Parts: sequence; C-alpha cells; structure tokens
Amino acid sequence: MERLHCEIRAMRGDEQSVLFLLAEEVLRPLADTSGHIERYSRADVVRLLESAEVFVAECAGDVAGFVALHDDEPALLVDCLCVSPAHEAQAVAHQLMQWVEGLAFNRRLSRVEALVPTADERSLVFYRKHEFMPVPARDRPEMIVLEKRLPEP
Repeated sequence: MERLHCEIRAMRGDEQSVLFLLAEEVLRPLADTSGHIERYSRADVVRLLESAEVFVAECAGDVAGFVALHDDEPALLVDCLCVSPAHEAQAVAHQLMQWVEGLAFNRRLSRVEALVPTADERSLVFYRKHEFMPVPARDRPEMIVLEKRLPEP
C-alpha cells in the first residue's frame, strides 16, 4: 500500500465517539486474540479519551488513527496508539510516533514510554523499529515497558 500523508492535530470535542468506535474496532480484537478479553473495557476507553491528551491523524479527510498521551515528567507516556484497519500499512502509526517523539522533545522531556502487553507482537515490533528498549515492568509481568531516550534539547 502507498504511504499516506497525515496531518496530526488535537482531537476535537465532536470526535470522541469516532475515536471510541475506532478503539473498539482495533483494541477489542487484540484483547480477544491474546486470550485476555478482560483487558478490554469500554469504560476504560471512554476514561482514556476524556483524561488523556489525544491527537488525531487525519489523512485525506479521514480519521486514520489517534494517539493518547500523558505528560509524566520526565517522560511522555503513550497510553494508546490506534490506527484504523482501513489505513494499516500506510505509515500512519509511524507518522504518529514521529510526531509524539517531536512533541516530547519540544517539551524538553527526556524520554517516551509505552506499556505493551507481552502477547502483542505487532506493537512490540513497531516500537523496536522506533528504537524503543524494554525495561522491567515492576508490578505487571504480563506487560512490557518500552522506553526511548531522547537527545538533549
């Protein structure tokens, strides 16, 4: 598939339901195929969209994906990175991650972190391509903390 060029922008108030449906389409099957459907909760997705700083990848007028973040100095935490199945393999996730890294750098944060289930091989490969390194997850052995140290601003 060809690479799409996306505009990354803050979520608008009227987009929360669209992003909820996108998360439902992507996250529920991930939890189901991992054998841990209990890890997916609609209420958690709603809370995330209400509490996180959410940025949308808009490509050719379509919402192609989003990333939900929390600023936890000295790190920017990626709570969720979600790409529409209709836009997979079109570099949407890579554009979102490059944007996240730039945002963290501009905020003078020293790293970007993500918490990924050990069974989510696709996400683990994605983060490794972006030079994230695993660090021990203290109290959640089913999860891997991935971290990318950023250059000094």
